[in-house]
Amino acid sequence: MGADFLQNVLASSVALLILFAIMGVVYIIWTQVGVRKKRNYFKELHTELAPGQEIMFAGGIYGTVKSIDGDRIEVKVRSGAVIDVSRYAIQQIEK
Repeated sequence: MGADFLQNVLASSVALLILFAIMGVVYIIWTQVGVRKKRNYFKELHTELAPGQEIMFAGGIYGTVKSIDGDRIEVKVRSGAVIDVSRYAIQQIEK
């Protein structure tokens, strides 16, 4: 093993580390953008929430908002039952 071989191994190791660092930075930026978009979406969803709107829960259950009391929402489902759910369980407002 000559000095030339060791320099090549060191150079390729450094290049690989730099590539991993760049990929890590890109991944962090990409996930932060996604998190920010989701945060803004749910912030807008919670401010637009009003009685009479049809909503969908995270589990795929649909219902109609009857009343809002802070973080608790009364929702009427198709069977006619009225259930209390957390405001944060609502995935989307149907339009």
